[in-house]
Amino acid sequence: MENPCVHTRSFTLRFCEMDGRGDVTPTALLNILEDAASTHCDAIGWGVYRLVSAGFGWVLLRGGLEMARYPAHGESFTVETWLSEAKRLYGLREYRIKSSSGEVLGYARSLWAFFSLERKRPAPILDEIVMAWAPEGTRAGALELGEVDFPADPELSALPGSPSFEVRHSDIDTNGHVNNVNYLGWALECLPAAFNENYYLASIRGQFRREVTYGSSVKAALAGPDAHGCMRHAVFASSAQGSFLAAAAESRWLPRALQAQT
Repeated sequence: MENPCVHTRSFTLRFCEMDGRGDVTPTALLNILEDAASTHCDAIGWGVYRLVSAGFGWVLLRGGLEMARYPAHGESFTVETWLSEAKRLYGLREYRIKSSSGEVLGYARSLWAFFSLERKRPAPILDEIVMAWAPEGTRAGALELGEVDFPADPELSALPGSPSFEVRHSDIDTNGHVNNVNYLGWALECLPAAFNENYYLASIRGQFRREVTYGSSVKAALAGPDAHGCMRHAVFASSAQGSFLAAAAESRWLPRALQAQT
């Protein structure tokens, strides 16, 4: 890695972050990636709470994850993260997950908007932040963050028995809306238990359409697999303002035996 502004964090998987097999869960891994990004903000003097006090925040618009295998019980691993590109209002953040021996376990990419909390819209990224992170184009992997489509009518899209949830106080982040990791948790609840027993999440890419706030109800929906073996997920939200598509994602799953062979 040539970029001197790569931020590296070391982690050891905790019991609360594991599934029944002892692997890190996808939602716990996203929390770990988010934690690495947060301390990268701290390292340049623009941590989350300084941003909030200045009236700004980072809002995730799109993201993707691709894993060869997931860290397991007792395993130490590192997350490398850096900003690969910065435009006036948006930044692309990269992540690489590596074992203690240097094996690349997977990578992730995410597109973030620098956001005015008062105006509720994107704002120009502060020059001080761009200069400190010095984006120079290096990407963690080839995953693209294109559009993800899903039928927009929740009455047509939600399958019978699709799980529904009430947004809790604990789901809300420092920007005043549902934290992005919760959407993945809701989306994965649609999968049958037998599917999770036999397959692992090899890749996922998703986008956020509208924010969801406390007091809303959400319903997850699932479609697929399609001709390419991909599942499509959606999270619909309902509030006093009506129902809408809040987030959509596309996932690819592989037999667990393939993960064990890597």
